[in-house]
Amino acid sequence: MDTENLNKTLRAGDYIRYLSLFAVEMSNSGHAGLPLGCADIGVVLFREIIRFNPEDPHWLNRDRFILSAGHGSILLYSLLHCAGFPITIEDLSRFRKLGSKTPGHPERDTALGIETTTGPLGQGIANAIGIALQEKMLEARFNEEDFPLFSYTVYALAGDGCNMEGISQEATSLAGHLGLDNLIVIYDSNDITIDGSTGLCFTDDVGKRYESQGWFVEKTISSDLNDFIEKIKNLKKKKGKPKLLIVKTTIGEGLNKLKGSNKIHGRPAGIEEIAFFIQSSKIRPLFEEKFGKEAVQNTASLMEICKKYITERKYPVESKEDVEFIQESLSKRKREYENWKNLFDKYKKNEKDKFEELKKYIEGKIPQTLVDSLLNYREDKADETRNISGRVLNVCAREMPQIIGGSADLAESTKGFINNSNYVERKDFYGRNIHYGVREHAMGGIGNGLALDNLFIPFSSTFLVFSDYMRPAIRLSAIMKLKHLFVFTHDSITVGEDGPTHQPVEHINSLRLIPDLLVFRPANAIEMAFSYLYFLMIHQGPAAIICSRAKISEEVSKIDGDREKLFEDFKKGALIIYETSPGNTPDIILGASGTEVGIALNCAKIIEKETNKNVRVLSIPCLELFNKSPEGYKKKLLENDNIPFVFIEASSHRAVNTFYKENILLMDIERFGISGKASEVVAELGLEPDSIYKKIDALYEVKNKRRLSISF
Repeated sequence: MDTENLNKTLRAGDYIRYLSLFAVEMSNSGHAGLPLGCADIGVVLFREIIRFNPEDPHWLNRDRFILSAGHGSILLYSLLHCAGFPITIEDLSRFRKLGSKTPGHPERDTALGIETTTGPLGQGIANAIGIALQEKMLEARFNEEDFPLFSYTVYALAGDGCNMEGISQEATSLAGHLGLDNLIVIYDSNDITIDGSTGLCFTDDVGKRYESQGWFVEKTISSDLNDFIEKIKNLKKKKGKPKLLIVKTTIGEGLNKLKGSNKIHGRPAGIEEIAFFIQSSKIRPLFEEKFGKEAVQNTASLMEICKKYITERKYPVESKEDVEFIQESLSKRKREYENWKNLFDKYKKNEKDKFEELKKYIEGKIPQTLVDSLLNYREDKADETRNISGRVLNVCAREMPQIIGGSADLAESTKGFINNSNYVERKDFYGRNIHYGVREHAMGGIGNGLALDNLFIPFSSTFLVFSDYMRPAIRLSAIMKLKHLFVFTHDSITVGEDGPTHQPVEHINSLRLIPDLLVFRPANAIEMAFSYLYFLMIHQGPAAIICSRAKISEEVSKIDGDREKLFEDFKKGALIIYETSPGNTPDIILGASGTEVGIALNCAKIIEKETNKNVRVLSIPCLELFNKSPEGYKKKLLENDNIPFVFIEASSHRAVNTFYKENILLMDIERFGISGKASEVVAELGLEPDSIYKKIDALYEVKNKRRLSISF
């Protein structure tokens, strides 16, 4: 970079600092430190390095920029504003305000240039690795020698906090193993966290850690932009390994007393510091031109000017010159974009079969043949629902090539494996199975990265008890409404001898608490097929399918009927599977999910025999859908408050039964499991049909005298 362009870059960096400082100050909330420290390298990235087109932000072969250190969101918004994306100066002035385009942390909106939702530290690194893996898998499937259709690079900006979080270490380990050389992580190493210096708790040699994981590692300083550019360009050329560029920065760069301090990490700088910045910055002439040299020279006067505009939520000045400088390379990028579009047009004509295959990925539609297969899916024997899930998964995978995924070293147990396909490997990304190793947290974050572009439909599979390790990623998938399927097995106390550490009694309902996540607990093969069908065809977001290690009962496996009607009822979350006297009002209603549906059926037989009562049994595979079903449908299934309703589930509903109606009896588990044979554990915890009947019988006659509540 020559002297003239270097000076222009430094001035544009100060303009980004100004935009960021004022936005945080107007909001009286936010993180000013990182944007100030990384402004210059941000300008370099968006002006000279990253390939994008604001006029087609969804361009398949665009480079991706991920702000893993999402608290520095105003840096991203300021850069996107200057780079030509539809974020206006008014949007920046509404930073962190209700309904704005510029929320507190980046929220996925590809049209604005925001690739993923970040904030929980380390998640962005994992997402970036998923996006880089996606490119390699697309490249393996669709590129030809004369048609390098997919060749994008993923850039992630991460901080000290990202590198402290465990998810980053899990994810970068896998990235190094796979040799994802289309990934560059830029480490904003400013040695500061909220509580103070990183020396308080973090003295790792991060570079050596990445090197040991199989990464190329370089170091530079933010004040030497020519060295930064040279090293990032050289890293991009290197093959065979992912890359880390450690950039020593100063948090709060450009400030006076707060520069280099943890006090600027997560708060506004204050008017006095902003005035100092303006007087010391390369954008001072903008203020002098508008307000006069004397007003800018006089600190008190300048502070009053800044205070006035901040109160009015307006920027005092704007710089067309700096915006134009940052956008200077757009014409070059548009030529690259047009060249790619021409390549794509030729690809359609010359690689017709591959183009038709790619269309399936882009459109994401479920084939009608698969709809029919899932609607009419049946199995002739009782089995563990984890095995049924594995078979249904492969029915789907045969017709939807974009379904890919893996497990956290548990494919044999969870059946999360696509048959007749290989594992993804360092030099062969054509496979559809991903061996995540024992890295549940990274699996969730990488899977989210694979789902971001809606090209692949990833599944992530492990034991239900280990969903705890994945919860932040599951939650983010729900926030972003990603098409990410979580297949969890070994669903409760019937895990048996592994004991309480592996018996997830509280996990089903903890997942149900996550907004926009559907939790399916199928009772048989039909409900399993319907769960996959609902996820693939209807649901706009993630789903968790909960599977058992225990076999379902023969009677439950044989339940069948008009499939169209059954699916219509399934879509409402619950369905009647048995009635003593169909069409008549029942004396008691039993409801259950998963393998407990078999327990409910057996309990119904006991009630019929012992009391001559009419019993109705409901399977409730998805409580979220049942909750949203029409009131008329709920009344049809549950009748009225005078009919006792017993819900049976080997899961903790702790505390929520406080709000149940008088007629509701809950048969759940409010303690941890125990080690022993599955049948012994079930008996000990009182979840056998005989035990349940006795509890129902003990309370049935007094249902109107006191509130029904039982825990074990």
